[in-house]
Amino acid sequence: MQPPDPAPELQPQSSVAFLLVQLGFHVAGLFGERLKPLGLEQRHAGMLVRLAQKNGRSQQAIAELMGVNPTRMVFLTDELEKLGLVERRRNPADRRSHALYLTEAGTAMLARVREVTRAHEAAITASLSAAERDQFTALLRRLARDQDLAERSLPGMPASHAPARGSGPPD
Repeated sequence: MQPPDPAPELQPQSSVAFLLVQLGFHVAGLFGERLKPLGLEQRHAGMLVRLAQKNGRSQQAIAELMGVNPTRMVFLTDELEKLGLVERRRNPADRRSHALYLTEAGTAMLARVREVTRAHEAAITASLSAAERDQFTALLRRLARDQDLAERSLPGMPASHAPARGSGPPD
């Protein structure tokens, strides 16, 4: 005798959470592959995008925006600095901290990241009509807002909700 099936709403194929997690991992993996030719990882691309929005802000402010702890932010900034994409400057408002700026190479790389992102998004939403894509985006934004993610400059997560780095979908 077989055990009874769990309730239909608990089946993975009908679970919104399960589908979002699976799709998220899949889409994140594809994005990572698309970034490889640029010599970047997803976290690098995420920081470039956020830094462009807040160029000249303190390293701490960018870390908070991204939901990254200060130690990880130092490593991430070091990596991007070595690539010549970001530079630290003394923060004129607080000499004890550093402000982060995109370099000329960082701005050029950001343009390439945005091209890759547009192509990636077009590929993953190719089966949707324009109206469906708009509706899907609106629904995702509503879910994100309801989870307190919208104020943190999507797609990043607030530090209080973020999984340990490397254990989940990218920044």
